[in-house]
Amino acid sequence: IRLQGFTVSGSGLALAKIPVEQDAAYWEWHVNLPGLPRYPDDGDENDDEGRMQSINMDDDNDNNNEGEDPYALKFGVATRKDRHFYKSLENVEEEGDEASSRDDGTVLMRPIPNLRHNDVIGVAVQQSDLPMIQFLLNGEPLPECTINRFRGTVYPAVYIPPGAAECGGDRIDDDEGISLTVEFDEDHFREMSPHARFGPLLAARGIL
Repeated sequence: IRLQGFTVSGSGLALAKIPVEQDAAYWEWHVNLPGLPRYPDDGDENDDEGRMQSINMDDDNDNNNEGEDPYALKFGVATRKDRHFYKSLENVEEEGDEASSRDDGTVLMRPIPNLRHNDVIGVAVQQSDLPMIQFLLNGEPLPECTINRFRGTVYPAVYIPPGAAECGGDRIDDDEGISLTVEFDEDHFREMSPHARFGPLLAARGIL
């Protein structure tokens, strides 16, 4: 994984430094993928429907569905990780083995396939009442990806799987390949949160 300020590239798991402590928080991931321009926004519902066909999550599973796109980027939250965790994950990736979502730290994350340049992934975390993590793609809710319960201190996180730059059969040079920029400042949000109670994550300063 490569980090530059709030931008993530390469492959691996990255967590923000600041935990989600407020009752309702929202942040965005802005996708930079120069080789794959965003689908034209021409109001054709069939295009959106085609993009959503492969998103079919069951919130009771461990995020490791059969038929899941192995190159889909994962978004959500994760618990704090130590150096031993990252070293173990690196070893698994180097050996070409597949780690479960619990092993790779993505159990509280969801894959979102078929991303394009300038796509916006919104993440809304609610902790009071019923803890819940909601996901949005370009402002549209992804109810199939909702996580309805979680416990413990969590941090905004993203996971770029090895080989993600080749997803969909489109070869992308790693030096100019996919990168993600996390945005915690509401003045720079491109989309609306799902409800007014979801404010920007407080005290966010960088990425681990």
